[in-house]
Amino acid sequence: MAEILTEQQLMAEALQLARYMTQADASTKPERLQKRQQRLRDIRQALQAVTHPICRESLAIAQIPIAVRQAFVQSVVLLSRYQMLGGDRWSGTLASPTLSQYEARQALMKWQTLEQITALCQAFELDAQVPTQLHSELVEIDHRIARQRQIMQIVLAELQPDYAPTKLQALFQVLFGVSFPAAAIACLHTESQLYFCLDVEGDALRDRALWDALSPGEQAAIHTFLKQQGAFSFEKFGRFPVFGGCDPAEIDREWSEAIATQAQASVSDVLKTLSCSVSIVPTQKAEAFLVHDIWGHHWQWLLTQFESDYAILTTCDEPLRMAETAYLRDGPLTCGELFQVVGDRVHLDATKARLFFHGEVQQRLGLMFTHLLGEMIADVAEFKFIWDHPLAADLLPSSSIFKASPTKLDLSLADIDFLFLKVLRPLLELNLSVLHDSALETELLSAWAQAGVTIDSLELRTSLKGAIAQLYQLWLEEYNSLYLPTLSGKPGIFTEIVRNLLQLHNVVDQLYTDATLASDQQVPFQDLLLLFIATYCSSDCYAEFWTVDNALADYFLPCWYQLTLL
Repeated sequence: MAEILTEQQLMAEALQLARYMTQADASTKPERLQKRQQRLRDIRQALQAVTHPICRESLAIAQIPIAVRQAFVQSVVLLSRYQMLGGDRWSGTLASPTLSQYEARQALMKWQTLEQITALCQAFELDAQVPTQLHSELVEIDHRIARQRQIMQIVLAELQPDYAPTKLQALFQVLFGVSFPAAAIACLHTESQLYFCLDVEGDALRDRALWDALSPGEQAAIHTFLKQQGAFSFEKFGRFPVFGGCDPAEIDREWSEAIATQAQASVSDVLKTLSCSVSIVPTQKAEAFLVHDIWGHHWQWLLTQFESDYAILTTCDEPLRMAETAYLRDGPLTCGELFQVVGDRVHLDATKARLFFHGEVQQRLGLMFTHLLGEMIADVAEFKFIWDHPLAADLLPSSSIFKASPTKLDLSLADIDFLFLKVLRPLLELNLSVLHDSALETELLSAWAQAGVTIDSLELRTSLKGAIAQLYQLWLEEYNSLYLPTLSGKPGIFTEIVRNLLQLHNVVDQLYTDATLASDQQVPFQDLLLLFIATYCSSDCYAEFWTVDNALADYFLPCWYQLTLL
């Protein structure tokens, strides 16, 4: 008799299979890969039972938590801006069958004025100050959209009127600081985004004749550039929503100053706009990225608070510093407060150290949750093409085996597996030496010296190193107890993360593919669903990650029913 696997065992096997597929390459035997892909599909089917029942009844407004009501109303107000930021109007030298067929349902411009927003808020019994806040937010968003488009239109004008190859080549060089053959560059752009499509394969040009015609120096420069583009670094999170593309440090300074003058903007604003609006995709794989990025990610930059989390995420690999702060229920606690000097001895406050560790871990995992949710939302937006055009699904390549589903469990598991330890690394990686001081030691000693402590004592400095070693030993024990990145053995936080994400996937899949709801002619239900997830999780993503699945299952449809009455 076949063994009946538990939910946790199935999740553990799914994680192992996702790892295997992430690591698969040209040497992987196709039959082995296909077998594992099918096994993961079977597991995904079995895990659909891990979900919350969806409430499909109307509820009194007072029964719906105010945080859910406010996020829902905010999503309704932002609907028209979501569609404004998409890719309806695109052009360039590359044809895109997916973008040309992607259908954005037009939202009613019904809840835009302060009076209209006030009526909407009253229907959902929100506080009296909320309408003014939402209207002010809308005005600020419109200002940011207009500013970004103004800068991008000045940049895009350099390609007009004919997108001549030499113009593409020149613009590419001032943006990326590398000379690239004009014959290998195509482009596609919307009103606010620019994608350079490069005919490359790996770290070289795909056209061997074109590649061989380059000098060794030109080949080396392109090889280095492409390798840097493909390499992971936390710094690239600062270029959300394109995660790479333009490095502000490489953009031609004189050229960017000229753009700033034309736009009557600061150079820093120009560099920020370009780093978040210009991207690179391989020409042969462009269709796998364009819908995902243009309709899935770009609006997140301007309509959510994700950008602030991504900005903090850029620092997650930096060594621990004295000012590192864990924001706890009883107030902020800095790393420096964990240590106390008594004579020539440094003492570690173990109680505070544990509190700091758990608080800091939660903050860092919250940043990871923002990324997981942002990618999930973009995956669902991408799926809309297949939902609307099932017979044209082959036009949209996907690295997921769940192409026919809104959410992609394999990609989400791979993201968790890749980022979990990376965001925690500074809390778990000890760097001590008697030959030199770490950044944390240097800052602590400097602060103590300013406070009048004599820091020349070798005993004091050695004691500090011992206290830091004790700190990391304590943290390692806490990590071993609660945070091991495994789904085997005693359930820990990692297991709970995967389970909660699975529940969220299942709820989203059910709601998004409800044909009756998706066909509503008044309000685009599917777009509103994505906006709600993003707005609901835009305050404290660590806390909201654990409740967004319940919020969707229990209250999204009751809110929707209320909206349809207006």
